[in-house]
Amino acid sequence: VPFSRDDLFVGREDIIAKVSERRVAASSHTRVALVGLGGVGKSQIAIEYAYRLKEIEPHVLVVWIHASSPTRFRQEYRDMANRLLLPGREDPEADVLQLVHAWLSDGRNGRWLMILDNVDDDSVFFGNDLDNHARPLESFLPQTAHGTILITSRNTVAATNLVGGHGDVVEVEPMGEEDALALLHTRVPFGEASRADAKALVYVLERIPLAITHAAAYIKTRGSTTTIATYLELFRESEANQVHLLSRKEWKDIRRDHSIRHAVIATWQISFKHIQATEPQAADLLALMSMFDKQGIPRWLLQGTTRQLDFEDALAPLLSFSFVRTEVGEEALAMHRLVQLSMRRWLEAESELGKWVKESIQALSAAFPSGDYQTWEQCRVLLPHLKEVASHTTEDREGLEKQAESALRAGWYLLLMGEYTAAEGFLRLSLDIREKVLGPEHPDTLTSVSRLGSVLQRQGKYEEAEAM
Repeated sequence: VPFSRDDLFVGREDIIAKVSERRVAASSHTRVALVGLGGVGKSQIAIEYAYRLKEIEPHVLVVWIHASSPTRFRQEYRDMANRLLLPGREDPEADVLQLVHAWLSDGRNGRWLMILDNVDDDSVFFGNDLDNHARPLESFLPQTAHGTILITSRNTVAATNLVGGHGDVVEVEPMGEEDALALLHTRVPFGEASRADAKALVYVLERIPLAITHAAAYIKTRGSTTTIATYLELFRESEANQVHLLSRKEWKDIRRDHSIRHAVIATWQISFKHIQATEPQAADLLALMSMFDKQGIPRWLLQGTTRQLDFEDALAPLLSFSFVRTEVGEEALAMHRLVQLSMRRWLEAESELGKWVKESIQALSAAFPSGDYQTWEQCRVLLPHLKEVASHTTEDREGLEKQAESALRAGWYLLLMGEYTAAEGFLRLSLDIREKVLGPEHPDTLTSVSRLGSVLQRQGKYEEAEAM
């Protein structure tokens, strides 16, 4: 194992127990995959499991292979051949992959655990190997009873294919609250007086271990000026601050492979690029989702006029990479707020943010109903997404007009619901946009004036209402 043991490792006992139980109970070849969002701690669990196994069974050979590309996999097998001093390895004509496969397959060489880390690309093991066109790399993974393979992957499809019929896929979720607080405490010790701030911090970081350790490193390296409370205050201040804090590059985690020692924002953006290259429709869907509120996004809002089968094909990679999850009987979708933030910044860097702001405005404008009684349920579902989209800035005239119309409908709905303060906010937005784009005398502007006057009157703001 190329990484030292983490003496401060906390939590994840349920997942380690699942891996252990599956290996002990198996009478044949076993494979277990740890699958989850990048930064959720899959590799760290694998490292801890490897050290615990060596304590219990010191004679077991543990092999760690970074499997993000065919090149890395082949190099790791060559390194293994050298460490094992396999005869024939130095022969230029030798098939080193086959030499290692044969040695691992031989039960006389004892029990072994192979950890395949970062198996995110399904084509690595199931595409044609450049050095041996007849055999995919998967065929060089032994299927022997004395060997176990533990896989870490962000991609459920890749992991499931590699596990095959030999074991289980274990979902790795963000930490529970107590484990997340314990993780923060091991990096930045805090007392009871700071517990509320610590709890709030792990909450806004969505209990994602990589985000927590990055935040802790920032606090620790600026110990004289930054506390948990001040970091939390900075983080809450603006979206720009969140991007800045989660994109800091000076902290390096030496317990992650050198090729993936990225800040948390960059960790996800690597997967975005992969999806864009291999599944462009999925990348477009994720871009659109990132414009709305992070949860309760109706599938029908996203699907629009797209065929059901095409929509399901676009959604599948996003579910596989844990970027989105289903809610409410699978009729709605949600995504982590930090993933949403990361996607928006990536779109900005790719000069595509404006395009997707416009797309989201158009989608909501087409979907948001009149606000009359019979449409209240649909209004309720769409209102959080309208609030989020209304916070995006656009200079597109058509987009601004659609924003104003949607805000007018939302204001009318809220007025009828008796939520006058919220209604006033939407109606002022509608009026401000229309005065700017259409002018003060335009009939649509006067409609916004009338509605705003009504809601002011309902609140007892008679002078303002009369002015309207």
